[in-house]
Amino acid sequence: MRKIAFILLFASLSACSTFESVFGKKASLSELHDIHEAFKPLVLWHADVGSADDAMLLPAVDHGSVFAASHDGTLSKLESLRGERVWKIDTQHALSAGVGIGDNIIVVCAENGDVLAYDESGKPLWQHHVKGELLSMPRIADGVTVVRTGDGRVFGLDEKDGKQLWVYQYTTPALSVRSYAGVVVFQGTVFAGFAGGKMVSLDLKTGGVNWESAVAQPHGTTELERIADVTSLPVVDELQVCAAAFQGRLACFDFSKGDLIWSKNISSYAGMIVSQRNFFLSDDQDDVLSLDSTSGATVWKQSDLEGRRITRPYIQGSYVVVGDAGGVVHFLRRSDGQIVARIKTDGSPILSHPVYLNSDMFLVQTRKGELYAMAVP
Repeated sequence: MRKIAFILLFASLSACSTFESVFGKKASLSELHDIHEAFKPLVLWHADVGSADDAMLLPAVDHGSVFAASHDGTLSKLESLRGERVWKIDTQHALSAGVGIGDNIIVVCAENGDVLAYDESGKPLWQHHVKGELLSMPRIADGVTVVRTGDGRVFGLDEKDGKQLWVYQYTTPALSVRSYAGVVVFQGTVFAGFAGGKMVSLDLKTGGVNWESAVAQPHGTTELERIADVTSLPVVDELQVCAAAFQGRLACFDFSKGDLIWSKNISSYAGMIVSQRNFFLSDDQDDVLSLDSTSGATVWKQSDLEGRRITRPYIQGSYVVVGDAGGVVHFLRRSDGQIVARIKTDGSPILSHPVYLNSDMFLVQTRKGELYAMAVP
């Protein structure tokens, strides 16, 4: 029943889907379990960058600067060590995705389908309109800006002027989960997961299809039961690329050919990260798992965060970090999954996963718009 309710709230056919009822104050969260605190996490600085509302906004880091966006159209540049504001501009758009970083280019996306590019001084570079809802962070590599719309299209835009280079169209099923998953660009290749359980490899320069493989096959008797969408980012690990599907499985494929290497029955909406031959994954029950990346074998499983609506994990040294819908950041010991520390933010949901700042610090952005730089003592 929990799965069905979750799908109903996130299904793209739900025109007025109450995101707040899932992540906001109206939703009841499970109580936190007592822990034996091993340390007190540090907040090095925090800054108000503007409310995210229902957008999945991620900050970006480049050359000692942090770039953060808000739903009301504010784009800010902060100094990374102290969080001091360098500049703030009004894009005059309601922003729904960002921030993407390239070589002296910052890209954000607007609700109306406009892709907006600025240089690192905040000067506008170009603007390009695509038809569709932009929900995920742009990716910039090798002169190409890649953006994705919620209806299954991926666009390649020229980094210099924003002109369209190519478009890939994937036909989505009649009923699908509202997904904020974007694309991963690696070694001239774009990887994207789609509704219906498919993952596609595209050539970055041309948009041509290298291969298409099934992460999961829809099954069940009703449309709800047959949802098996890839709703999180794929991960690339050495010679394999892997993705997890909601109500589906985790599957790994050969990087160049798309042949299936191994798979494991597991369902995830938030997604996973890979580090040192292990996957760290948040499943659809809000369990955190450590899996062997070569076989999918479970190393450990932490279930004390069930009902907290956790983010995708992030790795900080010897710890696995997740945020939750109550605005709490949890630190799990990487070796065994034990929760050893936690810290509260402003109390609003943490919708997007923690982001790398430097080898000692990471960033957490809340729905209310507070951006925190955190560290392990």
